[in-house]
Amino acid sequence: MAKIALTGLVAIHLAVTLWHGSAHTQLGILLPPEKNAFVYIVILIAPIVAASLLWTRYLLAGVWAFFVSMVGALLFGAYHHYVLVSPDNVGHLPTGTAEAHSHFITSAAAIALLELASALYGAFCLGSHLGTPATLRGPEKG
Repeated sequence: MAKIALTGLVAIHLAVTLWHGSAHTQLGILLPPEKNAFVYIVILIAPIVAASLLWTRYLLAGVWAFFVSMVGALLFGAYHHYVLVSPDNVGHLPTGTAEAHSHFITSAAAIALLELASALYGAFCLGSHLGTPATLRGPEKG
């Protein structure tokens, strides 16, 4: 059951990330190369790799990769959208339409909440199941 839930969270995360990326495009908010690399590797690719691993004998590595990528994404996004003063901050957006600003602010909040919930669920999977791959599958049917 956890594999299905984690895979679903990855799919939702990808959709919300693409939605937020379109808000960046609408407002012309560009990231420097090193931040773009982080976004592509940790926020986009790592969760997909994690979900793929969940369906192999490397299940536990997949859960760890999911958890670490969600924590990394959450910290990166929270810092850039709510702390660091830059055009990527919800309080310091560049000139644009009210609709574009709303799109950016709403998608930034949605992704932060999703990453928080995902990180917590990943921690739950790691902690409550004591890292044993058999229990991540759920109860055995008999």
